[in-house]
Amino acid sequence: MSSILTLSASIKDLLERFGGVPEDRALELLISGIKENLKECELEILELETKYGYPFEVFKNKITSGQLGSEFAYDLEKDSMQWEDLLLEKKKWIEILQKIKKLIV
Repeated sequence: MSSILTLSASIKDLLERFGGVPEDRALELLISGIKENLKECELEILELETKYGYPFEVFKNKITSGQLGSEFAYDLEKDSMQWEDLLLEKKKWIEILQKIKKLIV
């Protein structure tokens, strides 16, 4: 990996204990953390897809058409907002990961 990070001496010392180039190890850890956040988003999205039996777009259409009851019902509104937030969060993590990967190529 090409180093795009500048680490403080204390962080560098800590990462040297794991072997390899500390800056590369820091990038690996950063990428690993981002991937873990993506997995968590995916699992929560899967829970909502399983609960309702379809993806968000279908869920949103059914809510706005009234097929699931009042779109302002607390549970539906809460799940809708959570689902939408998860999709946005997933998109942001993917964008960050893509930017990092472009920087290290």
